[in-house]
Amino acid sequence: MRAAVDGAMNAFWRLGYSATNLPALLRAMELSRGSFYKAFGDKHAAYLAALDHYERNNIAAAVSLLTDSQRGDGFERILTLFRQAQEDRQETARGCFVCNAMVEVAPNDEQVADKTLCMARKLEDALFDAISDIDALKSLDEGVRRRKAAIVTRFYIGSKATGKTGRDNQDWAALLKDILNLSI
Repeated sequence: MRAAVDGAMNAFWRLGYSATNLPALLRAMELSRGSFYKAFGDKHAAYLAALDHYERNNIAAAVSLLTDSQRGDGFERILTLFRQAQEDRQETARGCFVCNAMVEVAPNDEQVADKTLCMARKLEDALFDAISDIDALKSLDEGVRRRKAAIVTRFYIGSKATGKTGRDNQDWAALLKDILNLSI
């Protein structure tokens, strides 16, 4: 079933929720109509499963990177997150699955809004951990570090959305240093 959910996620990611019709979804999931309805019930349930799949894989990987002190100091981990997102050209061309869901589906779907906000909060908490592991920022009040994490989270999601243009080739180190008010 994991392969089917991965197929659904990729179809929704490539086409968007509204434009993904049942035949396209069935092809992407490699399921018959009967198997699809038995496993998911409807398109909305498949979409929610795709969001959960994205969280288990992509968001969990980002959180793992940001909270793993073996991967460098906090700034290096944040910089790696931005660079990895830019290097994945296939993902970059589609934008961020969570951002796409926030824009297209969440305004009219409370379940999707809750799921996407939960994912953004997990990312923000991990960014807070990374920011708290930057020597120049450790002495800042927790509230200040949390606001910085909120800003970087929104910057990250926005950078993935603008990546859909194919022209998002930024000097992440310089931009992040400016945002975090670092002179390192």
